Amino acid sequence: MVLSVVGTASYSFSNDITINIELDGENVTVSSLAFPFGKDIRSMENEIADYSLKEMNNVNSDVSSLRNGIFKIAERYGYTNINIEIKSQFGKNKLPMVLVVEGWSMYPTVDDGEEIIIEKTNNFNVGDIVIARDLEYGLLIKRVGNISGDRVFLSSDNNDTVTILENGTTLNMVPVEKWTDASNIVGVVRIFNINSI
Repeated sequence: MVLSVVGTASYSFSNDITINIELDGENVTVSSLAFPFGKDIRSMENEIADYSLKEMNNVNSDVSSLRNGIFKIAERYGYTNINIEIKSQFGKNKLPMVLVVEGWSMYPTVDDGEEIIIEKTNNFNVGDIVIARDLEYGLLIKRVGNISGDRVFLSSDNNDTVTILENGTTLNMVPVEKWTDASNIVGVVRIFNINSI
């Protein structure tokens, strides 16, 4: 992962700042337009870059929580008129996240061990491949099979039972298909197999 701080340019008032954040799921770039008189703007940008990387990889974060955290950091450095611009490969105010798939329930669409990039969003449709939080299984990668009000049916592309040997014990792994609350959807898979990009 790469954190980069592009630098600053002069701006008309010492308490005004525009902070530009660019994210791609793996890297964060921070640049700001401000008048840095009496302010350690380089340290602020580094702190914002570190924070943004953590939030990008936090399954429970979203653009609002990222923006709020950046705002608080800039306030601590003495800025009062704060403009924050967040961009990713998915557009303005879109937050990406990289995940590694475990399991075969979405094969052949997605392989075990494949790296994917999701767009964190609660806008999804039937047929989309999503990541969902689940109390029993942790994070699930599934296809949206049905939507009924606030309930979402998560289905598998591969319904075959897979037999594996783990620590000398044979285990039969049956794909999980279940209903969940829409609030459990973390985001939609947008980029597959990022190792080959």
